[in-house]
Amino acid sequence: MRTLRIYHNQRGVALPDPKDLIKTFCPEKVLEKAYEDLASPAAKEIGKIASDVAKTTRLLLAPFQIAAAFQNRVELMIKRISARVPEQRQLSPPSEIIGPALEQMRYIDDKTPLWQMFEEIITRSVDKDEVATVHPSFIYIVSQLSRDEAVILYRLKESNFEIVDVMDYNAEVNQFENRRIEENNLPIDALVLPDKLNLYYSHLDSLSLVAWPVYRQDPINNTEGRQTGIRRWSRMHLTEFGRLFVAACIPEQGFRLE
Repeated sequence: MRTLRIYHNQRGVALPDPKDLIKTFCPEKVLEKAYEDLASPAAKEIGKIASDVAKTTRLLLAPFQIAAAFQNRVELMIKRISARVPEQRQLSPPSEIIGPALEQMRYIDDKTPLWQMFEEIITRSVDKDEVATVHPSFIYIVSQLSRDEAVILYRLKESNFEIVDVMDYNAEVNQFENRRIEENNLPIDALVLPDKLNLYYSHLDSLSLVAWPVYRQDPINNTEGRQTGIRRWSRMHLTEFGRLFVAACIPEQGFRLE
């Protein structure tokens, strides 16, 4: 390992030269981007982060500009990662994972489930025992999710949602309408916009994460034996791909919801 040159910031604190830090720890494939970023004052903030938790930071942040507000949040994340992943298991994460993850995290609050999902992906990507569970596509999937959709995925990790609903039968147009849910164990209280549940499901289904099949349905007849509606039993559950995604992206202890 080459020796790092030392420079002093405005407060007189000795810090590694950012250029040497990047040359020493940055993966070769991202060096070119790193040198472009060095002209920015924000890039020099990397030195302060490295002085706090250097062993983990050098694996993550050398190639990236870090704005002051974002830096504070990333510092806390790095400390949590350092506490979770023993030094002997730490490795340099794939650039196709760490780069897009940090870019997306700039624009979200660190208290949200989405930040926590990105943090889980990064944590696994620097852990040689867990990196195989992370696929680069997971970053882009998380970036498309809403807060409520993340909560739904976490709850589905624990158990399926069982739903019983009824619909009226309109004989004139030969169709069912006026759907009402009679029974369910949906996490309504945990959702910010529970009335958007059908929209959430449609989106999660389009991402191949969730399925919601009807496994039983019975007609509802009036006293004359004429059908007036239908009662359906359905189950919302994770797909096989959804289970892999949730296992890699959602913390085992769940989200810190605030």
